[in-house]
Amino acid sequence: MNVPYLSIGRLERRFSTGDMEKLDFKPGVNLLVGLSNTGKTNWLHTLDYLLGRSGDNPFVGYEDNGLADTYDAARVELIIAGKTYLIERRWLELGAKNKVFVDGEGMPVKNYQDFLMQSLGIPLLHFPKGNPMSGRTWPELSFRMLLRHIYRRQRFWGGIADKQPDVEQHAVLMQFLGIAERIYTKEFGELINLKMQVERLKSRRDQYKETLDELAGDILSGPNLRVSSSVRTIKNAEERLSREVDSFRLRRLELLNNARDKVVSPEQRNWTIKLGEERASVLTKLEDLNMKYKAASARIAEMQGYRADVQDELERVSRAEDAGAVLADLKITNCPACDQSVSDTSEDPRKCFLCHQDMPDQPLIEELGTARIHFERDRLEGEIKETNELIGVLHSEKNRTVENIHVFEERLRKLNSQLAVSREAVSALVQDEVSSIDMTLGELNERQRQISRLADALKIGERLTDKIRQLEKLIEPLEAHISETVSSIDFERYASQLEDGMNLYLDKINQLRPNVWCHSRVSFDISQNRFNLRIGGRRWHAALGGTDTLYFLMAYHYGLLSLSSSPDCHYPGLSIIDLPGKFSGEPVKDKENFIVQPFIELLNENEFTGAQLIMTGESFAGLEQANRVELTRRYVS
Repeated sequence: MNVPYLSIGRLERRFSTGDMEKLDFKPGVNLLVGLSNTGKTNWLHTLDYLLGRSGDNPFVGYEDNGLADTYDAARVELIIAGKTYLIERRWLELGAKNKVFVDGEGMPVKNYQDFLMQSLGIPLLHFPKGNPMSGRTWPELSFRMLLRHIYRRQRFWGGIADKQPDVEQHAVLMQFLGIAERIYTKEFGELINLKMQVERLKSRRDQYKETLDELAGDILSGPNLRVSSSVRTIKNAEERLSREVDSFRLRRLELLNNARDKVVSPEQRNWTIKLGEERASVLTKLEDLNMKYKAASARIAEMQGYRADVQDELERVSRAEDAGAVLADLKITNCPACDQSVSDTSEDPRKCFLCHQDMPDQPLIEELGTARIHFERDRLEGEIKETNELIGVLHSEKNRTVENIHVFEERLRKLNSQLAVSREAVSALVQDEVSSIDMTLGELNERQRQISRLADALKIGERLTDKIRQLEKLIEPLEAHISETVSSIDFERYASQLEDGMNLYLDKINQLRPNVWCHSRVSFDISQNRFNLRIGGRRWHAALGGTDTLYFLMAYHYGLLSLSSSPDCHYPGLSIIDLPGKFSGEPVKDKENFIVQPFIELLNENEFTGAQLIMTGESFAGLEQANRVELTRRYVS
């Protein structure tokens, strides 16, 4: 049997006075009977609290009539696969309100639920709540979600699990049928994660491309050019701008040469050309000298930092030498083993007075240490001296560089002064046109820089595309594997187990009370993403009235219990049903025994030994082979 059975043994509540009250349940069918207001539902609220419901006490959210103060603790014997665990909750004890005690060991409610799942052999899974690609975190398929189908509360008889979302109901049924562990695998989670990454990257790439196209519109606009940014349009724009820049530069040179020919004589022209060549040479030399000056400054700063480090090290060595001189005279006064006082009473100076071994011939350790410190100090002082000499050389080189810079700067000023007359004459003739060309060239150069940045930006989109391709290569084998796994699942076979169990129950109650169920057979189908329960082709909600809905839901619990013996399923063999006060329009007494009899027959089969049903009612008189737990005390206001 794949899933161990879960059943309830003794259930106890402790009064604030310290007194105890208890109920004893057994495997098989248990009928918790008593008139109205005898506390049947409150006992089940207590059991629900012991099965991991959160809250300050078992009665929170209900009309407890002061029960939370009447009781201060409760406990139950949980029997799992034949092993008994004592579960306790102490809601008035300081620090214990949010804990569950398992055999005396306190644990948070979440850990307790995980403990139940693991003890029952039910795998801990996470499932997508809605669209797997929605980006929401997958919640854990917890024991409390399963309990919504195991424990039917008195006021929740409108659905298979009232107030539980359909997607959660689907996940629970998948778990009970043993399908969930084959669908909600680690590989499936990885696949969804990879697909979400691809979708985010595609969305990011599309938005990036759209924004880039808008920004590139003015830059790339021109004759026969598309506005959309691409490698080709950017290359075309670069070539077009390069041709325009070359054209304007040529035009500028022609203007200056023509003006020079008009205002400067041939003799003066040759002289001006020589001055210009010399000026270019001076500018080059100045640039080299400035770079040399910066390098010398950086090197000096580096050496000064190194000198400071060596000086710090020398100071530490000096402090160590001073400490050695102070500590050298310390003698051994106590034995290091027993701490008793000792004195040098040895008559042989060649032996150690403490360990009585021969003294070594080599220098004493302290002498070696002193020599080492002296050597280290001399080395550091030598390094400081060498560093100071190197810094002096660097300062001399820096000063010579500064002098050369001053010389060439002075020469540049003289050349500029000599060329000023010719420049002013040429500029006066073509200043407006040259200024216009310079402005145009400035604009074109800026557009070239923008296109260069645009080309770099376009590479980001290409990198996004590369990432998408890499992820899609990972997705393909995962998707194929998962698709193969899903296609190998016989959903119809799994669904038929629950469907057959429900229809068997309805057939049995029809045999016990003819025509009590007059509708068509129940059909149940489930797939990877959804499930349906139908009556004659119609969804069961629409096909059934009030009383027939109660029979249908009883059949649902019977169908779930019938899954318990299947080695592939994960239903824990426990059903708790709190019947409404009136089941078919009249009080539930012996007239409704027929709704219980199929459960008795099922749980009396050998393969269901250890499974359990707890059901409330007013009487169920005359039912045999069921454990009756009677409540007689009525709680009335």
